[in-house]
Amino acid sequence: MTGTMTGQALVVTSSTPLWYTTRATGLVALVLLTVSMACGLLSSVGYQRPGLPRFVTLGLHRNASLLALAFTAAHVFTAVIDGFVSIPLQDAFIPFVGSYRPLWLSLGTIAFDLMLALTLTSLLRSRMSYRSWRAVHWGSYACWPVALLHGLGTGTDTPVRWVLALTLLCVAVIVSLIAWRLRAGWPTHAGARVAGAVALVLALIAGGAWLSAGPLRAGWARRAGTPPTLQAHGQASPARPAGTAPGAGTISGTTSHAGTTSQAGTASHAGTTSQAGTASHAGTTSQAGTTSQAGTTSEVGTIGEDGQSGDADPEAGR
Repeated sequence: MTGTMTGQALVVTSSTPLWYTTRATGLVALVLLTVSMACGLLSSVGYQRPGLPRFVTLGLHRNASLLALAFTAAHVFTAVIDGFVSIPLQDAFIPFVGSYRPLWLSLGTIAFDLMLALTLTSLLRSRMSYRSWRAVHWGSYACWPVALLHGLGTGTDTPVRWVLALTLLCVAVIVSLIAWRLRAGWPTHAGARVAGAVALVLALIAGGAWLSAGPLRAGWARRAGTPPTLQAHGQASPARPAGTAPGAGTISGTTSHAGTTSQAGTASHAGTTSQAGTASHAGTTSQAGTTSQAGTTSEVGTIGEDGQSGDADPEAGR
């Protein structure tokens, strides 16, 4: 079963629902993690307003964290059971042991492990010292950027406009709150605040440069560590050009009595059609003719992470 997307062919396979579920749960988890991080930053400075007391912010922070963990667990589960890419269960908990995009997948593993640690220590807070609990919860500041890099680095829909816009919106919210947090209480600890501001600016510059030269550029699937076998799977069969009706492929026809005509057409990834035809006429056209036509279609379309067909990502558009 094949569908189309704005100028590109879309392959639909038996694992497509799992792929959509994996991507959807990952994006929702990122949004919820952003909400949790934002509430945590607000609570750290005792932010409250008449319509937004502090206990509401704390409750939202806790509930958003639990929901983020639930959606991340669903994200991991669907990624593991999707047979298109082999991701063993241990890869979801132990980083740097897998073969599929090892760095970027491992960042997601680290973020998941941090979320588990944060949730468990919160549940056991009454049995822990405040110092120990707070030391673990400093990891929340690492969890969000690690999860963000995982999504950008391994997500096959990173170049999609609305996905990219949603991700950048999450970044803008957290960066704004961190800047506000650094400004609050000035000039106490001025040196640390200035260093934090400089680090924030440098991180934004480095992140923007990496995004432009990495996930948004052609060839990212290969550079991200996609196994060669999956790359070959994504490039083995030609894509059907957008707008070509299903069933259109190679056509051979013969006409009796009036002559013979042979026609062969092949479609390239660029959407062009090359045709070679030869016709021989017997000199008569009045006799009734019969036409036999056999059509076969070979369709495999791939959408690369960069939105270009030249470097097909085997997962994109599944």
